[in-house]
Amino acid sequence: MELAQKLLSALFPSRCILCRQTVRIAAINPNIEVCRDCYKILPHNDNNCVRCALPLPVDIGSQILCGRCIKKTPSYDYSCSVFRYESDIINLIHQLKFGEKISYARSIGEILLASFESDLLEKHGAPDCIIPVPIHDRRLRGRGYNQSIEIARVMAKKLAIPIAYDAVVKKHSTLAQSGLNAKERQKNIKNAFDVINVENYKHVLIVDDVVTTGSTVNEIAKALKKNGVDRVGVLSIARAPVKN
Repeated sequence: MELAQKLLSALFPSRCILCRQTVRIAAINPNIEVCRDCYKILPHNDNNCVRCALPLPVDIGSQILCGRCIKKTPSYDYSCSVFRYESDIINLIHQLKFGEKISYARSIGEILLASFESDLLEKHGAPDCIIPVPIHDRRLRGRGYNQSIEIARVMAKKLAIPIAYDAVVKKHSTLAQSGLNAKERQKNIKNAFDVINVENYKHVLIVDDVVTTGSTVNEIAKALKKNGVDRVGVLSIARAPVKN
């Protein structure tokens, strides 16, 4: 199987989804269609809040809580976002969500998998299940897929962790969060989710494409904890910095 994959890669080399050049040297592994040069210059979220992964200025230092988490602790217990929601990452996520580039989910899932295995598994242990952020049926019919589910499939398969597809549903068709400020987002998403079945899950990992203010994942985490889940983590490809 491995030999066949090497032969296919040699005959049909993949192209970087960012620069469109042939991927001669992969960023992390051959399943990620991002070349090493492009991966290096992406806005990595290296300096961030230890609780919510909010990007922080480099001169503040690392391993600290942001002001928001000090003021009010999120309902989730830990969070990891690989990149800041800037430059090429914005375009990558927009192409996945709105440009029907569903194939990008594999590379994004592989990047998240690498980050999860190196940064979170040792610290927090393996979750009992993965819950992709659900979207309302109306939006699902319009888009045709839920990008968070497509991303989560990659991780679930490699880690042998089940995806709880129907554990949480979005019961209200809310306004799009984009364009709303933090307070409006929080009000817009309040009580929008129902927990249907979390079985005996005690540790759950929420997977999303981008976390902007954290209102959506926090609302889901709050609902999960009300239904008996002890520990909730959040994993996303990008986290938006605070707007000045």
